[in-house]
Amino acid sequence: MKGSGTLNPLGGAVKAALDAVVENGAAGLSVADAGTEEAFLDAWTRTLTAHARYLRAKGECLSGPVAVIYSDDCAEVGARLAWASKPMLGGSPADPLGGTLAVGTGEIGGYVKPVRLTDTDTVTAAIRDAGLGTSLTVVLLSEASMVIWPRGLDSEVLPFRKELDDAPVVLDLAALDHSLEMFYERAARQSRTWWKDRSKRITVEEPESEVQHDLWNFLLGKFSDVARVKKETTIGHGRADITVTPIKPDHASAVLELKVTRDFRTPKPGSVKAIPISLKANIDWAQSGVAQTAAYRDDESFEAAYLCVYDFCAGKKLAMEKAIQDAAAPYNVIAKRYWITASHEEHRSDRYPLMPPGTPPVTA
Repeated sequence: MKGSGTLNPLGGAVKAALDAVVENGAAGLSVADAGTEEAFLDAWTRTLTAHARYLRAKGECLSGPVAVIYSDDCAEVGARLAWASKPMLGGSPADPLGGTLAVGTGEIGGYVKPVRLTDTDTVTAAIRDAGLGTSLTVVLLSEASMVIWPRGLDSEVLPFRKELDDAPVVLDLAALDHSLEMFYERAARQSRTWWKDRSKRITVEEPESEVQHDLWNFLLGKFSDVARVKKETTIGHGRADITVTPIKPDHASAVLELKVTRDFRTPKPGSVKAIPISLKANIDWAQSGVAQTAAYRDDESFEAAYLCVYDFCAGKKLAMEKAIQDAAAPYNVIAKRYWITASHEEHRSDRYPLMPPGTPPVTA
């Protein structure tokens, strides 16, 4: 940059934007244990968001996609691929990152493919050639768009897109509600990875953990630049499933308790017998989350308490919906029930039911 003898050659607005990037872009420790997927995702979404903001402030475009892939041992993977060690990768939002394909374990640094890549097809091919198609992948597609593949490009889990601009991100309950609905529609409603045998309505062995993992990753990608999104936070004598604590005091905070209801317990290894679960047992289990989330909210002064029930049972049981709403209302807990369909037919018949003759046209 050419100056004119002053320390502010960019002009006030652009200089202020760049200062904000430097001060806030990649700063702050992760919300998760170092070396975990969650710490990696938290840090790199912040870093790439800051880089995109830096480019916008300078009026520049990203020269090529930036893809960063998680590996629990990036040194081994980097050596196998003969990629270059870059211990300071992601250390500054001003670094030239366009065209970078990297694998990493930590919140900074990694191993980088020596050749810069200029388009998404080339990046996709390179990721698959490296055998990384099922690993957590964060891609900055442009200075205005980021996409996260929580289980890799070749997973059946749909990616999450995060649009980047300079408008302030507002974290309030309406935004959180909207994000929970987005997660349900894009990742949960027709999930394939949470089922062990969809035809028999048998879930994976620990469905609650799977739901928690995917929802946490989604909320991290959505709000990591404005909030600390944590899971398994110790509160009193319990551990909250997910907490959202804003960086700015004027934003909303929330605690989320997740419950899974299902028709059958997953058969144990060596067994093929699925044990039925009664509607009453499912309702009792779902309702138990009311006291948990209300206590977490009150102990830590969160603004909102959410009970999110992910229901794998056949049919949309109104009794379940009514039971959790009735239990939650006296304690001002926001209760939500999300029905997980087991087939396209279920999804379609629920979303587009046959209507009686004379029904007015449905508008989008």
